[in-house]
Amino acid sequence: MAKKTLNAENLEKLGADRLAALVMDLVQGSAALQRRARMELSAAQGPKEIAADLRKRFALLRRSTSYVDWRKQKAFIKDLTGLVAMIETGIAPLDADEAFDLLWSFLQLAPSIHARTDDSNGAVGDVLRSAVELLATISPRLTIKPNLLAERIVEAVAEAGYGEFDGIIPAMAEALGVEGLTHLKQITEAWAAAAPTPQEIAQFRQFGLSTSPMDLARRQRQSTASIILADIADLQGDVDAFMARYSAEQLTYGTIAPDVARRLIDAGRLDEALVIIQRARAAEDGKSFRASRYDLDEVYGLAGPQEVSL
Repeated sequence: MAKKTLNAENLEKLGADRLAALVMDLVQGSAALQRRARMELSAAQGPKEIAADLRKRFALLRRSTSYVDWRKQKAFIKDLTGLVAMIETGIAPLDADEAFDLLWSFLQLAPSIHARTDDSNGAVGDVLRSAVELLATISPRLTIKPNLLAERIVEAVAEAGYGEFDGIIPAMAEALGVEGLTHLKQITEAWAAAAPTPQEIAQFRQFGLSTSPMDLARRQRQSTASIILADIADLQGDVDAFMARYSAEQLTYGTIAPDVARRLIDAGRLDEALVIIQRARAAEDGKSFRASRYDLDEVYGLAGPQEVSL
């Protein structure tokens, strides 16, 4: 019975000819399996062949408009996961820069992918996050100039509508270095201060809200810039810059105060952390629904029990 068990060891005993015939038989009628087989054949030829086939696949995904319903989504996610895995195993170990370009292009497919399927289960988001995580692993080996990388990051994050580039700044920290982070901060602040483009404004006209499209576009820019600057502040260990993105009132919110206080504690600024938490707890006391009370109490315990004058 053990000799009939379906495993790699027993399949190897069939020999190359019989295995090839079996694969050809299995892939018939399955476009997904045929694509996988072609990718594996490309992998045997080297990273350039894999990259060329991956770009063809990306182009097809970008052009595709057919909806992927729940019955087909599992296979679709498996296909996407396989593309990232192919970059990880077939290209990243040999050519980090090529892997970077492919992963970046893959993340930019997010609008096309999300338009074709319902990601309420988060499966697509998980695949996109795995691509960002892979970028983090190759970051130390990249040769891209830090300032150029910073500019690509601002552009990508500004255009990301599905959170596909979330976490990209910490992921690229080593490639950015001090020079890149400084440039990233400068161009982000300049971008936030500049007027929104006609394209940015146009996307808000369809909603018919009382607030003007210009104001909505400007707020979105400022919100995106705030997220970028917070990541930069964390990487630079600049707690004050992280806090500066919030107003005095926002620092009393139970959803914000714990994160700020934790950073102050890490910086050894316990008294300031206590003030932040005490003010937030006081603000929460007047509410019937206090979803953030646990986080506030947890951080309060980390900072210490002593009372500090508000």
